[in-house]
Amino acid sequence: MNWRRNAVGVLVLCLFLSSGLNVARVDAASNGGKCSKVGALRKTNGITYTCVQAGKTRRWLRKSVKSAAPSLPTSISGAQSLLANPSSPEPLENCRLNDARTVRAAGDWQAITYPATPSNGFTNSGAIDIAVVFVDFPDVPGGLAELRDHIASIKKSAEWYSWFSQGSVKYNLRIADRWVRAPKNSEYYYWLHPGKPGVQLMSDTEISTSYRSLAGSVVDTSGVTSVWAVLPKDITKIDEGFAYRAFPGVFSIGSDSYRARTPIWQHFVHETLHSHGALGHSPKNAQIGLFWNTGSAGATLNSWDAMTLGWMKQENIYCVAKDNVKPETLTLVPLEREQVGLRSIVVKLSDYEVLVIESHRKDRWSDRWPTGTAGVSVMRVDTRKDTVFDVGSSTGTYLVPAREHSLDFLKVGQTFATDGIRISVVATGDNDRIKIDRLP
Repeated sequence: MNWRRNAVGVLVLCLFLSSGLNVARVDAASNGGKCSKVGALRKTNGITYTCVQAGKTRRWLRKSVKSAAPSLPTSISGAQSLLANPSSPEPLENCRLNDARTVRAAGDWQAITYPATPSNGFTNSGAIDIAVVFVDFPDVPGGLAELRDHIASIKKSAEWYSWFSQGSVKYNLRIADRWVRAPKNSEYYYWLHPGKPGVQLMSDTEISTSYRSLAGSVVDTSGVTSVWAVLPKDITKIDEGFAYRAFPGVFSIGSDSYRARTPIWQHFVHETLHSHGALGHSPKNAQIGLFWNTGSAGATLNSWDAMTLGWMKQENIYCVAKDNVKPETLTLVPLEREQVGLRSIVVKLSDYEVLVIESHRKDRWSDRWPTGTAGVSVMRVDTRKDTVFDVGSSTGTYLVPAREHSLDFLKVGQTFATDGIRISVVATGDNDRIKIDRLP
């Protein structure tokens, strides 16, 4: 009997130890891991965590240390450096500006600062259904190989919106699988851009109705927000893309895009961005950002436009007022790369001015840039200035690169000063490390 009692005792002790080990694992200090007592502190691998109440559970949260910059190893990866970034000293809302324009050439519906208001069925948070139709003409037939290229290209528009809206917008593309023949020759579908001399044979309404009808013959157009019409590469009598902003809207591509070798998906993204309510066309640099130039080789959305559209998250911005700037070193994600982390440093100069500091690289959304292109840009936004594409007026202006169409970014070891703020690139590699401070 004694040996049985001893065996039972050993079994109970093992179960107790096993239970204790399980509790220890649950209570282990790791960011997001479960904990038991709110307010408890624990250090793991040199990082201090505090136990906080998160909904119905208690979890460890990495404790913010504001008194000193994080200690970094001599050799550090871009990902490690991004994790070491300090939190933004001010909330995102503090870096949004008032619209101080006295004249709005494009009308009130196109915003230069948050919040942009979408129109005609578009939304800045939710799903958008698009019908994509490939239209050829009796005088300009489309080819099978070209069709395959167009289908592959147009799918990138949905991928672009998913990334640059940070998942806020989902484009559902209903893509036709064949050409559909228009009833009239191509010249009848020529669209005369407002202010341009010439003759338009069909009205805007007639052109849009025809494209919608043709789309409906090959894809489901019920409930779509917009119809995109892709025309053959050999088109010559339709130079500009058609833009009919109604519900559902109709957009088409023209020969200008093919001559400029603009990927067709960029044309449709640019045009529909306006329907999301932002003015765009700023700052003026044909190499950086497809919202200024449809054919930009750097097919990105700058941080200010992302803020205007409501697609910038708190963790992606370091917001600080000029008077509160203290020496700080931060690591940025290149705008052209799909990488999670800090995208922008925004220094608020006044109620209508900010500096926007961004990193750039030849990457997924800039694959047409020259090999080795990299560096840091500095943009000043002034919401007293209206953006008027044709006359050169612009709400945003690149201070770096200084030349309008260059990629002459700020490089490692270089410093740029403006508005009492000094910006230095102190390290580079996968990511740029940037120091900001105030001039003495």
